[in-house]
Amino acid sequence: MINYNINKGIGRSAEFKGLKTQYLFLFTGGLLATLVLVMILYMAGANSYLCLAVAGIGSGCIVWGTFSLNRNYGEHGLMKLLAKRKHPQYITCRKPIAQLLQSRNTVVK
Repeated sequence: MINYNINKGIGRSAEFKGLKTQYLFLFTGGLLATLVLVMILYMAGANSYLCLAVAGIGSGCIVWGTFSLNRNYGEHGLMKLLAKRKHPQYITCRKPIAQLLQSRNTVVK
């Protein structure tokens, strides 16, 4: 029986065959979705060769996609990319210009 090492040490993120933690979830979720799709096609009466083709092409695309994301963005890069999309590109200030130019009288105690 083949043994796979998943964790390499205490305090480090999980890694399997080079895939880091968040990409493992994408990888397993994508393969599970492909499996469910093939099962639905097979139960609907689709041709067996079509089911095999969908399974092969779908799983190949998922494997290629997750490994390329892992290679391009690294362990935390995908989360940083998603967080960057939520931040505004510029900040707008809708106060009147006269109010911005007035000096404020602040009292320091």
